[in-house]
Amino acid sequence: MQESGKISRVPQNEVTPLKKKWVWWFFGVLWLVLLGSSDGGAVIDDLTKLSQDPLAYCDPVTADWPLLPADTQQRFNAEYDQLYFAPWHRDAPLHTLDHVSWGFRKYGADPGYDRTGKRRPANWIRALLANAQLENYPQDGFPAILVKRADFRAFPTRDVHSSQPRPADGYAFDNLQISSEQEGTPILVTLVSRDGKWLLAETSAVLGWIPAESAARVDLEFIQQWESDKTVVFIIDDVPVRDEKGKFCFEAPLGAIFPKIDEEEDRVWIHIAVRDGQGKAIIRKAWVEKKTVEEKPILFTARQTARVAAALVGEPYRWGGIDGRRDCSSLIQDIFAPFGIWLPRNSREQAEDGGRFIDFKGLNPAEKEARVLREGIPWRTLLWMPGHIMLYIGALQGRPLIFHNFWSVKTRDAAGNPGQIIVGQASITTLRPGRERADLDLPRADYLHSLGGMTLLGELPFPTPDAGLLEALP
Repeated sequence: MQESGKISRVPQNEVTPLKKKWVWWFFGVLWLVLLGSSDGGAVIDDLTKLSQDPLAYCDPVTADWPLLPADTQQRFNAEYDQLYFAPWHRDAPLHTLDHVSWGFRKYGADPGYDRTGKRRPANWIRALLANAQLENYPQDGFPAILVKRADFRAFPTRDVHSSQPRPADGYAFDNLQISSEQEGTPILVTLVSRDGKWLLAETSAVLGWIPAESAARVDLEFIQQWESDKTVVFIIDDVPVRDEKGKFCFEAPLGAIFPKIDEEEDRVWIHIAVRDGQGKAIIRKAWVEKKTVEEKPILFTARQTARVAAALVGEPYRWGGIDGRRDCSSLIQDIFAPFGIWLPRNSREQAEDGGRFIDFKGLNPAEKEARVLREGIPWRTLLWMPGHIMLYIGALQGRPLIFHNFWSVKTRDAAGNPGQIIVGQASITTLRPGRERADLDLPRADYLHSLGGMTLLGELPFPTPDAGLLEALP
């Protein structure tokens, strides 16, 4: 959602990042007005009274000090690369049949509702289970690469599964959505659906079904060439990637990683992968505007972290990466990718495996707040509560401030009926968003009440490729 500039003329049927940014902004405002609350669309004070520019919260004295020693950051970056490319170097899948089948066990007795609120027939899930042919798991797996952005799904289907006939949360949620991964992501395919249209694939952080056309098989020659080059990481969101003739290929999100070939005054050349007629991956040259990427890892400082975060302010909230956008944990994951700091996809695993976890069990809200202010390191500390992860960015007037992507603030009317103020975007707030409202549903809406702990990034070794990943599954 950041303007990436223009080097060549954009075809009329293309939507540029700048246009997309204003489209998202317009509909975000409209969403707040129409759905923001039961009393006519009021917004919370944090969004209007706090600057939404992350750079405004950088201490000018320490903004450019490294947040980790150089050798430590380089070690973490090497471990990041090991985890990132691990699917191409495994002899067997990470996951057992029990992990692979969790969705069918969880929803097998409840086909739920479709996008329109219509109840699904019981045979819907039975048909999907037959197509998944889990009895053959694992097949002889093969390494592959995403040539299109892909949604990782609990079932081999694009259909939505909702637990409610008319979801109050709207289309931002889908029980079957696990994650969305960008082009160029290494995967290991471990099962092909009966109809051949779906692949069960895993990264080092995600497991799910993806459309078969979104991936291409890689061989040893491809892997060696792809891994031999330096890598660049995108520090701007929704960047157009173009081939040698200037033809638009796809948009790369902030945090995406690609091999670097060369650079010129105004552009950087990278490798991308395309799928041939036999389903094999072929390496092609492409270019992006130079200011949109940097060699990975970039120096880990408060200013650099705030600059990356600034490109994601206003990011629409989408559970599991629906529509190619982000939820709370993917926002945090992508913020730290440019620094070579690997984080799992699940919020709880990010808190537990990201560094030294400080448990807040037994503390009251005031004690939790005091500990965050005393021990939290701005821009290097994650704050976690069940189901949500946030980045601590500093304090204002004695209150901790956070950057996070969140859906809503919980309310309750005089009759005791639950409601919500829908925010649905990445924002800077306090740990008590909506505290000015008389209808705030306390203590549920108070983050300090629910805060389970904080994680100091970089203070523990990061996990090996096999550690801490299986627990992230539902």
